[in-house]
Amino acid sequence: MSNVLLEKILEPLSRHYAASQVVEIRTKEPGKLIVERRDLENRIVEVEEPALTLHRVKTICRALANMKGLEFDPSAKPQLSTVLPGGHRFECLLGNSVVSGLSLAIRCKHPHKITLEDMGLTADMIDYLKSALDQQRNIAISGSTNTGKTTLLNNLLSYLPDDRRVVSAEDTPELEVGRFFNGVSLLAARDTAQGSGLRTWQQLYDHKMRISPDNILFGEISTQNAFAALNVLNTGARGWMCTVHAESAELVPARFQENINAAGQTLPDAEGFMRRLVDLVVHIKRDPRGERFISDIYEMKNNRYVLRDREVVQ
Repeated sequence: MSNVLLEKILEPLSRHYAASQVVEIRTKEPGKLIVERRDLENRIVEVEEPALTLHRVKTICRALANMKGLEFDPSAKPQLSTVLPGGHRFECLLGNSVVSGLSLAIRCKHPHKITLEDMGLTADMIDYLKSALDQQRNIAISGSTNTGKTTLLNNLLSYLPDDRRVVSAEDTPELEVGRFFNGVSLLAARDTAQGSGLRTWQQLYDHKMRISPDNILFGEISTQNAFAALNVLNTGARGWMCTVHAESAELVPARFQENINAAGQTLPDAEGFMRRLVDLVVHIKRDPRGERFISDIYEMKNNRYVLRDREVVQ
């Protein structure tokens, strides 16, 4: 499929997500979109989009699946997770698993530089994180959904030198690793039947450990990759980094254990491994106005906070 044809098919969505201030668009019914913007006055608005029929949504999903070599069928394989042109993350589920028949969300990726200062850190705390990166500390970034965990990880990556051997593994490419000329970005299948020659997380684990990484990055931790991510840590790896959904920094080990258990895998003391092997957890939150801030920095091995509730701990 040509880029021109794909752009035409995507128009009912792209005319909304193309705006630089748009953070996310979502819908649960044809003909309407919810648009979330950085504008604090009208952050979330509902807009009419008559061209976005259910037939059009299915056409969009088929086109994206064909372009990426993924499987999609409204009846048999009604879920699609992929990336749109421009790096925007696309997630769609159709059919009986959704009460309304449709759940679609696009997390936008626009050039919008947010500094660590913007996230509320003092110069001393920024220097602390820079030192942790220089020493190849193992770092997890935690927070709830849509708090900016990946944005924060990309921000931390900007402090690494260009020649660092950075090896990333994701099922949806979001990490900004292109400038590391000595690195490589790996892509995992979201499920074993995804096709397109994509490798499983375990297969990528085997590959990563044979290519001499300085930093090993995982995208968002899930039931599919928690076991592999913890296996990497258990090899003595340094410079390991990931993002994970958790309500607090101290709950990160429990979240790993829950993901491993939910996947049907066995690692009885995953929490203990995490507490012994992860140096830092950086926790990020979002306030009711949509502004994101780093609330906590937790030294997991030492069981102590250096930043708690935005206050430096002496």
